[in-house]
Amino acid sequence: MSRIKPFFKALLLSPLLFALLVAFSSFENEKTKIACVGDSITFGARLDNPDSDSYPAQLQKLLGEGYEVENFGVGSLTLLRKGIPSVWNELPKIMSANPDIVIISLGTNDTCGYGTCGDRKCWEYKDEFESDYRDLIDELSKLPSHPQIFVCAPTPMVLETPGLNAERVAGLSVRKPRLQELIATVKRLANEMNVHFIDLNEPLDHRPELFTVSDGVHPNKAGYAAIAALVEKQLRAQTKSMK
Repeated sequence: MSRIKPFFKALLLSPLLFALLVAFSSFENEKTKIACVGDSITFGARLDNPDSDSYPAQLQKLLGEGYEVENFGVGSLTLLRKGIPSVWNELPKIMSANPDIVIISLGTNDTCGYGTCGDRKCWEYKDEFESDYRDLIDELSKLPSHPQIFVCAPTPMVLETPGLNAERVAGLSVRKPRLQELIATVKRLANEMNVHFIDLNEPLDHRPELFTVSDGVHPNKAGYAAIAALVEKQLRAQTKSMK
């Protein structure tokens, strides 16, 4: 027995075995990386603590330790290249993360224009929305990780939200049908390009209790939780890597 113990001790300390153990441990601890791409609604605007209550943060809690959810939400972000700011300015940062899953929720700010949202110009270029979205999906598809891509119908503009002033109601009344037009484009692209679709619009529409008072666009904490639940449901239903 005294001769056998030193043998196993030497074996355990051998560089090759140590390397194999490290590699196996890294494989076991590897997490599925999720990039949440979007505007202020992805960022978690109107929340006291976006780091814990935004939809990506709540999605992380729902999915658990096997996943790493990163929030790439930027206020006022557009999908259109000609928008300011545009997701195209953020693309290098998103791609450097090399995520396994990408969730895109954009379009709300692309409804601005022709006098809505101040002097912002987006709707003036609405005919470029589809080609820009197609190009974005193509670019993300080239990542070494070959990510599964989920495109979302953006959350609704809820005119029943308490506290909306007349100017806000007028602006949202113009933009809401524009958003539906963009959603139809997103649905068609999802089908044509074989990517997954998540509807964040219809399930939350006409539900003022989920939206920030006097705002009508940005969810409240409960609304962000509802978004996270919808996204989690689709991820678990569609993604083969889900456990």
